[in-house]
This record gives sequence, structure tokens and C-alpha cells, in this order.
Amino acid sequence: MGVEEFSEAPGSIEPRGLERYLPLKSRVMDCIGGMLNLSGLPGDFLGDLKEKLENNRFNLVVVGQFKRGKTCLINALLGADLLPTAVVPLTSIVTVLSYGEEIRAEVRLNDGTSAAISPGELPAYVTEVGNPRNVKNVREVNIEYPSAYLKDGVRLIDTPGVGSVYLHNTDVAYRYLPHCDAALFLLSVEQPVGKAELDFLKDVQVYSNRIFFLLNKIDILSDQEVEESMSFSRSALEDVVGPNLRMFPVSAKLALNGKLEGSNDLLNKSRLPAFTRLLNQFFMEEKGKVLLLSSVHALLRILRQGRLERELETKAITTPLHELEEKIALFEARRDEVLAEKDAFLILLEGEVKKLIRHVVDADLAAFKKDLIHRMEEGFDAFQAEKKDLSLKELRESLETYVTGEVEQAISAWRPMEEDKIGQAFQAMCDRFLRRINGILDSLLQFSSQLFSVHFEPITSESEWKVESRFYYKFAQEPVGLDMLESSLTEVFPGYISDRFKKIKAFLFGIANRRIVRKRREHLYQTIEMQVGRIRADLLERLNSSMVGFRREMLKKVESTAEGIAAAIEKGRKQKSQGEKGVMERQEVLLAEMAAIDAIREELTDIEQSAALL
Repeated sequence: MGVEEFSEAPGSIEPRGLERYLPLKSRVMDCIGGMLNLSGLPGDFLGDLKEKLENNRFNLVVVGQFKRGKTCLINALLGADLLPTAVVPLTSIVTVLSYGEEIRAEVRLNDGTSAAISPGELPAYVTEVGNPRNVKNVREVNIEYPSAYLKDGVRLIDTPGVGSVYLHNTDVAYRYLPHCDAALFLLSVEQPVGKAELDFLKDVQVYSNRIFFLLNKIDILSDQEVEESMSFSRSALEDVVGPNLRMFPVSAKLALNGKLEGSNDLLNKSRLPAFTRLLNQFFMEEKGKVLLLSSVHALLRILRQGRLERELETKAITTPLHELEEKIALFEARRDEVLAEKDAFLILLEGEVKKLIRHVVDADLAAFKKDLIHRMEEGFDAFQAEKKDLSLKELRESLETYVTGEVEQAISAWRPMEEDKIGQAFQAMCDRFLRRINGILDSLLQFSSQLFSVHFEPITSESEWKVESRFYYKFAQEPVGLDMLESSLTEVFPGYISDRFKKIKAFLFGIANRRIVRKRREHLYQTIEMQVGRIRADLLERLNSSMVGFRREMLKKVESTAEGIAAAIEKGRKQKSQGEKGVMERQEVLLAEMAAIDAIREELTDIEQSAALL
């Protein structure tokens, strides 16, 4: 038996999570296939749900202080020397690894564009040496890799280390925290837990529901020294996360060498298999549980309505015509009342979105703008003082580069966290309205079932919000007006004055210097104002687009439910005119479809019970 990525040593058992989750997922997929064969069920929704099950994403973010071996750990988990490593703080850009049949790499820039690169070109984009201070304006690098573990939707994410001399790397690491579903927090045996790590851990806790602690580089110490290091680290970490943390001593270096060389001895010495066993179990049980239960609930709700419609049609076929007409009139009256309630829904939804914009978006942007201006003013003065001996042209260029770079860096660190906050607030609002809409629909279904003496069973379901951002940076502007005049005065005029007129030259130089500083300070305020305005416009566009999409989804839900019930009753009425033979044939079809629905519901209920035990 060879050494596979995320596998155990020979003779070890497969993680029970994998054994339990994948069959349940397969059974849900089979249920969706059976439902797609039934008429009258929402095929588009079922197709989307099937795709969600197939491509569910879960972000496992590797975080920690610089030089703890995060990139080496990812290479060890994959069993490939894929990402670049070095003896100096190296990673400067977030790298996202997901499943692909072949190895592919893509660079995504802050302006929204992207470009394919070869794996060998990675150091030129993701390292501090190849891309110092991110001069290439890279947002993230995405790599597809044929790892069996990534195939189930897990994405491994390598982040820059915090606490190094490269402060922008710390900002990038913080920026990705909102995307964290679970975190691998890497420590090192030879270095005590530092304040920077503990401070970072507090922020990781805000965004990650589960944190796994790994104490790396155990190969450089004795067993006793490793235990001492673990004891010290655990004591420091418990002050932040509490006493129930689990820590795994590992050697990413030995694990990677073991997999590359096919050596189970090295792999066992690395002690990585003990951790990957738990990680496998976590993904298959906790990640899979949420996905399976939400999918099952959505499917049960669809089946509930599909069966009710068939029962109503059956009742309509067998109900005397005069009695059926009376029931139809009562149903139509109640249906009109329900449809009228959607107008109140629209008014309330728009009001809630405006409140979200006022109390969250605008309030947070104002606070961010105020804080950024304060920080930039202090930084600008300090930077300008350091550059006072530069030529006028160099001063102008350096100040402009400083302003645009610092503003971009600040926004890059703040904006994703704010987006996550707004997204969660919007999702909570959608969930409240969804419960209200489901209550309205349940009242109509309940009324219809009572009208025709049909059993009714309410089932809850969930919704999602996902709108891609079209935000981008745009700092460069063509100089016009005073800017053009400034260029001529500060870059040309002083240069041709003879040394015999040093005082005049110094005087003019001072004027030009002060003008440059003043204009660049104005540029600072203009840049912040422009970018804050762009963020607000982008967030408002996304919120409004999301509101329109959610409103459309909910209105469609109300109308399709009402139309489905009405259509079922109308089918029954029309069927009565087809004669006794036609009625009997239709009844047989309806009974067969209800039997199929009952079988799928029974299967889904069993899956639900099994998934709840994961």
C-alpha cells in the first residue's frame, strides 16, 4: 500500500466520518434524481441543489505567525512539493487550493482581471521576493490540484504569516479571516507563543467555528522537549480559547519527505496521521451534517407540496361538482388574500434594507473613514519627514505612491470583514422574511388541506445570499489644472537655475516642496473620499441586487405555490368530464406518483435521522 494524501499508515482504519457521510450524500443525490423524474416539481431548484451538493465549498485556512511552516504543512497534506518555501518570511499573497483533474494556477488581481500561470511561476506572484509589497496588485492566487481530499469541496488556503517585518503581510492574513470556516493554527516548538500570535488568535476566533492547533517542527527537539513546549503553549493558549483545546505535535517536513519518498516510517515519525484522522472525521461529520440536513429539509418541503397537490386533484376528481365549485370559490378567495399580502412584504423588505444601509453600511463607513484619515495623516507626516531630502520629482512620486498604497492596503484589510458583517446581517434579514413567507404559504396550504380534508405537515427550509462584488481600485488620474502647473514648477523650473542664485533656488525649492506636500495631502483626502464612495456604491449595488433577487425568489415562491394548488384543483375538475374510465386512469397515475413521493420522503426522513447522528 502506497502513501496517499491525507491517508493513514498501513493497517489503520478509514475515518468513520468518510464511511458515514459519503453514502448519505449519495442517497440524497439519488432522491433528487427520483424527484426530477416526477412531473410538477421545480426542476431548476432541484438541479441547483444537486450542484450545491456536488460542489459544496469549505474553507480550511492555515494561519499563524511567520516562519511557523504553514506552506510546508500544506505541501505535506497534499503530498507534493507544490507551494514555494524558504528560510525567510516568504508568503505574501493568499493562495487558495481546490480540486481539479489537472494542476492549474490562476492569478487574480485587485482590478478584477485574472491570468493563467504555470506552477513554476508561483514564486513570482505569491512570495515577498518575487512580488515585494504586492507591487503586482495580486488579490489571490488559485490553484487546482488533483487531491482526493479536495475533491469533496474542501479548499486549503495558505495565508501570509503575521508579525513579520512585512506589515502588509499581516494585513493580508487578517483580510482573509471572514472566509474562514475552520482554521489550522500553526505554532512552532522552538519559539514560545508570542503576543502577536495570541492577539491574532483572538481575531481568528471571531470568524472560525473550529480551530485546530498544530505544534510544528517536532523533529528538531527531543520527545521531552516537545512535551515541555506543548505544555507551555497549551497554558498560553488556554487563556484565550479555554481549557478544551486540542493540540497536535507534528513535523510537516518529515511528513512531506515521507510522502514524496513513499516512506511510511517518516510519515509515522511526523505524527501527522493522528491529526489528519481527526481532520477527516471533522469534515465528513460536521461539514457534511449541515449540508445534508439543509438539503433534506428543502427536499421534504418540495415533496410535501407535491403530494398535497396530487391529493387535492384526487379529491377534486371524486367530489360532486356543486360541492367542488363551492370549495373552489372558497379557495380562490383565500388565495387572493394571500397574494395581497405580498404587497406588504415588499414594503417591509425595502424598509429593512434601508435600515441596514443606514445603521450598518453608512455608520461603519463613516467610522472607517474617520479612523483612516487620522492614521493616514500621522503616517503622511512621518513619511514626508523621512523623504525631505529627495528631489522634488522623487518627493512627489514617493508621496503619491505612499498615499495610494496605504489607502489600498487599509481598504483591502477592512473591506472583506465589512462585507462579511453586512452579508450576515442581510442573511439574517432574509431568514426572518423567509419564515414570514413560509408562514403565509403554510396558511394557504393548511386552508386547502382542511377544505378538502387532506393531511398537512409543515416543514422548515433555508435560503442563501450570494452576490459577487464588482469593486475595483482606481487611483491613477491624469494631471489637469493645478496638477499640471505643479508638475512644471516642481520638476522643471528649479533645475535650470544657476548655482549663482542658490538663495533664489532654495526659495523656489521650498515653495515647490510645500506645494507638493500640500497637494499630496489634498490627494490623500481625495483618495480616501473617492474610495469610500466607491465602496459604498458597490455595497449598495450588491444589497439592492440581492434584495431584488430575494424578492423575486419569494414572490415566485408565493405565486407558484398558489398556482400549483389552483392547477391541481382545476385538473381534477376538468378530469371529471373525461368519463369514468379517464377518471380511473388518472387516479392510478396519481396514486403511483404519491407512492413514489412517499417512498422518497421515507428515504429522506431516514437520511435526516442518520445525518443528525453524525
